[in-house]
Amino acid sequence: MKISTIKSASLIATVMLAATTQARASIIISEVDPNGSANTSYSADWFELTNTDLVNAVDITGWKMDDNSSTFASPAPGSAVALRGITSIAPGQTVVFVEGTTTGQSTAVSPALPNDDASIDSRFKAAWFGSNIPTGFIIGNYGGSGVGLSATADAVNIFNAAGTVVTRVDFGVTTLTGGTLDNAVGLSGNVSISTKSIVGTNGAFTSVTGGEIGSPGLITTSAVPVPAAVWLFLTGFMGFLGLNRKRKTV
Repeated sequence: MKISTIKSASLIATVMLAATTQARASIIISEVDPNGSANTSYSADWFELTNTDLVNAVDITGWKMDDNSSTFASPAPGSAVALRGITSIAPGQTVVFVEGTTTGQSTAVSPALPNDDASIDSRFKAAWFGSNIPTGFIIGNYGGSGVGLSATADAVNIFNAAGTVVTRVDFGVTTLTGGTLDNAVGLSGNVSISTKSIVGTNGAFTSVTGGEIGSPGLITTSAVPVPAAVWLFLTGFMGFLGLNRKRKTV
């Protein structure tokens, strides 16, 4: 094999590895509602994840969440709980995870409202959208002891299947009655968020029931950055083509 061919293969492998790493790192927590449990329509906290990579889907099989106890291992008290109902997030896609029970099955006793995943999700969609559910709206669930989000100060940690923190947001006292925490600007890693959702900004609107402002499952394209891996790939590939042309003319 020619040395130039080996170098070319190495370059492509390096670029593709960078793209794969970027795909894993492209998930952000784009919105959090620690006051959702106070909403009588569906009574559940929630958060959303956005894949900022516009090229690669991200497999989230085995991923978990925890609050500020920041513990992945099970069965320790306050440990992370599984994300249910969604196994992959498409390029540029935003998905919502709503809190339910530990198993996703109903534990409610009549006359309380059923609190299985399907029932909670149905009430959530009705409260926010009424009968006009956006095309492509994706909703999943999580639940368990010790992961309820506090409106006084808390966090959302997202772990991959190996227990590594993919992304995390912290928030302090949220005087956000009727509003959600907006992180659609794309802050990633371990960050503190405090911006309140405003109607007309990053797709935020007033819910059908009139009790909340936010943008569950919705995010404007301008808020999703083009992944660095794409530029890295294009730059490396164009450089490789330029190098080959130069050699041919020598």
